Amino acid sequence: MKVHMTNIHGMTKNSVAQIAQNMTSQFGKQLGFNEIGIYNYPISVDSPTELSKRFDGMVASVSNNDIVIYQAPSWNTIEFDHAFVDHLKRYSKLKLIIFIHDVPPLMFAGNRYLLPTFIDFYQKADLLIVPSEQMYHFLRENGLAEKKYVVQHMWDHPLDANMLYDTTEIKRLNFAGDPTKFTFVQDWQHDTPLHLFASKKPTATDLNLIYEGWLNDAELCIKLSKNGGFGLVWNDGGYTQEYTSKYISYKLGTYLAAGLPVIIPRGISNEELISKNNLGFAVDSITEALEKLERLTQEEYLQYKNAVKEFAPLLQQGYFTKQALVQAVFEVLQA
Repeated sequence: MKVHMTNIHGMTKNSVAQIAQNMTSQFGKQLGFNEIGIYNYPISVDSPTELSKRFDGMVASVSNNDIVIYQAPSWNTIEFDHAFVDHLKRYSKLKLIIFIHDVPPLMFAGNRYLLPTFIDFYQKADLLIVPSEQMYHFLRENGLAEKKYVVQHMWDHPLDANMLYDTTEIKRLNFAGDPTKFTFVQDWQHDTPLHLFASKKPTATDLNLIYEGWLNDAELCIKLSKNGGFGLVWNDGGYTQEYTSKYISYKLGTYLAAGLPVIIPRGISNEELISKNNLGFAVDSITEALEKLERLTQEEYLQYKNAVKEFAPLLQQGYFTKQALVQAVFEVLQA
């Protein structure tokens, strides 16, 4: 028996979807898993026969009785995902684990109509790796049959802790994200400046932003640790808020791995984990966050900071991902 894992390639260098899959694949290789590469391309260029031949080449190392961990979505459309998994199912006694990274019908309101198609795809798995308990129960409420599942809980962020600074600056807010996707950034006129890490700067000139630009992974973590303060995980409410109550934010792991406590919106899927480990605090609004930040003492900040320092090695060394992968293989092979 061999274990294989899909991994996407060919997206932009700052694609979080690709970064997350590539990272997961690296941890899989450390566990002895084989990679099945999936290149990002317009699948309409392939006829059904050509697509089948493509799949044959991609799964040449797969045999009967193997395990395949499918990182989903592939971002080559849900039709591609269905077709690829159906191709894999031709192997006798193959076990399929679907590792759910994102659920596009929950990410974008315009894609909600696709939810049944995605749930039909998840039905094909022998076991699911889900971001949170909330996500599993949502899928069950929307038609998913009862299945074995493993909860991921948190995105890891591998890095060398020795390269980080240990700054004790309190009243500093850091946010990594595309400002065009987060309207609160475009309205940031608060007294406390927001350190923005993004490839594009908002065009408005009356915002209290300190633009840090786009940095590669190592540079970002070093700069975050040097800035100190808090990492901000936020959404704009509405449809986005519904999704954050079920998925897990990649940037949350980035902030914590870089040594920063976090400020999160109340109701996100791993709020309890953050609270239990004293890794930051949850609020209902940006205004509340800034008020709490203003009242925060040096002693209180150091308590958060030290708690993060204790917790961060789990993320820096990939233990959440490795645990989920090993547990998934362990569970799928049992009755």
